[in-house]
Amino acid sequence: MADPRFHTVTAFDGAELNVQEDGAPDAPVTLVLAHGWTLSTRSWRAQAEALAEGGDVRILRYDQRGHGRSTQGEAWLSGVSGADAGRFGPGPSVDQLGRDLAAVLDQLVPAGPVVLAGHSMGGMTVMALADQRPDLFQPGGRVAGVLLTNTSSGGLSRLTLGFPEVVAKPVRNTIINTLRKIAAKPGKADAFRAKQSTDSLLAVAQTRWLLFGRKAPRAAIVECNEILKTCPSATLAGFFPALMVHDKRAALKNLAGAQVEILASSKDKLTPASHARRLADAIPGARLTVAPGTGHMLPMERPQVVSSLLIQLVAAARAREESAA
Repeated sequence: MADPRFHTVTAFDGAELNVQEDGAPDAPVTLVLAHGWTLSTRSWRAQAEALAEGGDVRILRYDQRGHGRSTQGEAWLSGVSGADAGRFGPGPSVDQLGRDLAAVLDQLVPAGPVVLAGHSMGGMTVMALADQRPDLFQPGGRVAGVLLTNTSSGGLSRLTLGFPEVVAKPVRNTIINTLRKIAAKPGKADAFRAKQSTDSLLAVAQTRWLLFGRKAPRAAIVECNEILKTCPSATLAGFFPALMVHDKRAALKNLAGAQVEILASSKDKLTPASHARRLADAIPGARLTVAPGTGHMLPMERPQVVSSLLIQLVAAARAREESAA
């Protein structure tokens, strides 16, 4: 007998998206959680557990294509092309992810108000959906609330990782060259990564430096390492071009019809707080919160901060639905 907590959504190109359901199946509001690059549904575990306790929201968290239990799909290598593919190598696109999110909504949430939350690449996915389906975000539309955390509307190809530009440029080139090698032989990279520790002092220190704040709980870092380790190398390398060429600044105005909360971390090296400020400036009515001393993995480092805003957005969506009844 099929487990009712799990669903399979078929994307536009045949990709099969794994969706996990928590909370109350008959709740008036549905929360959809989109995770970031190299992560999975597990990165939203704390938020799913926190909101499910309330019993008044249906929660759907899904694996992005090529991540977790979701397949790549036939369009995997047709997303980034032309000069961009020549610079970074071919790979899937953020626009494809926007269409995937639309498929999740169309197939699993045919009616009722929706709150969308996107972390990092998941936030870019929400922006792509707003670009493709602006009707969903109009005042009174299906999407009542949006949470964008640790994300960007574009310009990531000039990422500095906190280094001065004279250091950042060769670091970026090294990252690109390494990912090209991984893309060329993903099986070899998988075998190498499978042997890497997730809880050694070095593994924890490296991930803390890149993705977390100095005072982040060690357990959260180890869990993050476990998630990262399960990400296929083809996905790790494949999505990098999409992130580098992502630009949805023109679509941000489409989000204005929903209640938008933006979360940033003061120590985020991948999507710095300056990117969040640009989001807040471009989305009318959006509210920005910056969590001090935290890194890129805010949903895992400070889960209660993220959960609190989601609870507020769900409550507002429910109130809007009741007032319209």
